[in-house]
Amino acid sequence: MIEKALAIDGWMAPAELEWLAKQAQKHRTIVEIGSYRGRSTRALADNTPGVVYAVDHWYGPTEFMLAPWEREALYGEFLANMNGLIESKKVVPVRCNSMTVKIDAVPDMVFIDGDHSFESVLADIEKWKWIDGLLCGHDFSWDSVRDALAASFPLENQIAQVKDTDIWMRL
Repeated sequence: MIEKALAIDGWMAPAELEWLAKQAQKHRTIVEIGSYRGRSTRALADNTPGVVYAVDHWYGPTEFMLAPWEREALYGEFLANMNGLIESKKVVPVRCNSMTVKIDAVPDMVFIDGDHSFESVLADIEKWKWIDGLLCGHDFSWDSVRDALAASFPLENQIAQVKDTDIWMRL
């Protein structure tokens, strides 16, 4: 079920949202690094039997120009797009830098789509690669993301790109 996610502005393609929704059905404690306006958060939360910890500073992507008032409005847009999910505890917003986040739960799925610089992607992967569950992320086509994956997982058969998407996953 991704109808509500499709109504939210963002970069996730419908096939990517479908894949996330399918994975969410199998996971109870999901950490999402980078939530922006909530498009992927909505797909995850509408389909998990558990909870999604949405981790973001809500300043918006640093690689894109946004006016100061646009950056200031992002968190409010995210909250509005969650419409009932925060109140029902399906989504727990965690407003901080992903490198300093502390979650009082053990995730069985982590989706990384935060800051896309090599250093940030690498730090996010290193922080979460210990989980016993699904480690995945977005923007596999970005050089910085692929370089960080190669640095964290030097063997070629450790990471795969999900067919017809820009999502990567640890095997």
